[in-house]
Amino acid sequence: MRWILVIILALIVLLAGYTVWPIYDLYRIASGVETRNPAALHKLVDIPSLRASLTKQILDVHRKQTDKSVALSERSERPAVGFGLAKILHPERLHDVLAAPFTANSFGSAWQIWLNSDYSGRTFYVTVPVDRPSDQRFRIRLRLVNWDWKLLALDLPESAKAHLVQELAKVMADPPKSPN
Repeated sequence: MRWILVIILALIVLLAGYTVWPIYDLYRIASGVETRNPAALHKLVDIPSLRASLTKQILDVHRKQTDKSVALSERSERPAVGFGLAKILHPERLHDVLAAPFTANSFGSAWQIWLNSDYSGRTFYVTVPVDRPSDQRFRIRLRLVNWDWKLLALDLPESAKAHLVQELAKVMADPPKSPN
């Protein structure tokens, strides 16, 4: 009987640790964003996956706004769009994109984070800021990779997507000058 209680207590402690672990790493990412610490962010953010996630969202909105077919926009605007995306999603600019969802007051309490989170095996989803309507929230996806929770994707609200598409249009309107 005593061993059963010890095993049940150990399982409860492990489950509690698994529940708190991604929330702790979420706060570590927020700390790295606030202090603009590239070393911490490099360890806690999967930059290629994050850039791919943001690129897909920006291109989807760009295609809807320009009302062009996928094939036409890929053929005629591909170099300009690629240059624009590389410029606005440069690793140093990602700090600016991450600043909005990773402010200290966007998380609320640990209880509010837990209520706005979803576990799916080794993937943890959380929606922030907790005090905003659902159409103004960011959805953060963390994944357990090599025993670290890493920021894998960030789903942007429509207003943030529209802002990034406007930045993309500005960059595309002002192409780089080739040195002669």
